[in-house]
Amino acid sequence: MKASINYLHHQDQDWLRELEFYKEELIILTKRLEEPASKNSAKEVLAQVEHFQNKFIVLREQVDILKHDIHVRETEIENIAKDKPEHIDEKFTSVRDEMHSRMKDLAKNIADTRYEFNRFLAKTL
Repeated sequence: MKASINYLHHQDQDWLRELEFYKEELIILTKRLEEPASKNSAKEVLAQVEHFQNKFIVLREQVDILKHDIHVRETEIENIAKDKPEHIDEKFTSVRDEMHSRMKDLAKNIADTRYEFNRFLAKTL
């Protein structure tokens, strides 16, 4: 599929906003994790708390990696735009489906983790 430089730039900006949202959401979820940890010292609960701490760390790392990769792509797009400023709105640049796939995978992982975490909170609190 071909896309314009303008489209790719806007897509990257949307993704960066989405990643910022996920980062803030992970901060909120981490904060909420303090409640079951402080109210229940059973081994099973503490094991689940540690599980979610680790999961949130991994997800934050994935967000940071994707954010970096999008910034690299933005630099590439800027270079193309400098080389061909008259073609910014023409559809001639190949779209990398890999980045789109990675964003979808991250969104699914975060949604699944949020669901699993809310079920844990419902059982524990």
